[in-house]
Amino acid sequence: MENLINQENLEEIKELIESKIADIPGEVILFGALGTLLLSSYLNKRGNTQAASIIGSLALPIMGVGMAKYKDVLKSQIESFQESQQETAY
Repeated sequence: MENLINQENLEEIKELIESKIADIPGEVILFGALGTLLLSSYLNKRGNTQAASIIGSLALPIMGVGMAKYKDVLKSQIESFQESQQETAY
């Protein structure tokens, strides 16, 4: 069986994922990560430890994607704020 994720396909997979989540704000993705943590905690408390561990393991990658998108938003807001400050200084 061939390995589907290799160096050749990695860039295509990255572009596919980025194109799919381009419209979703970073805050929504972060709330989704929080939701997976809460759902995992609930399932663990109810005794479904296997489902809880699977869903809980998704929280960190989702949070990483959300932080990356949110960081880009913050960077663009800081740059626009600095440009407006420079325009008012002249």
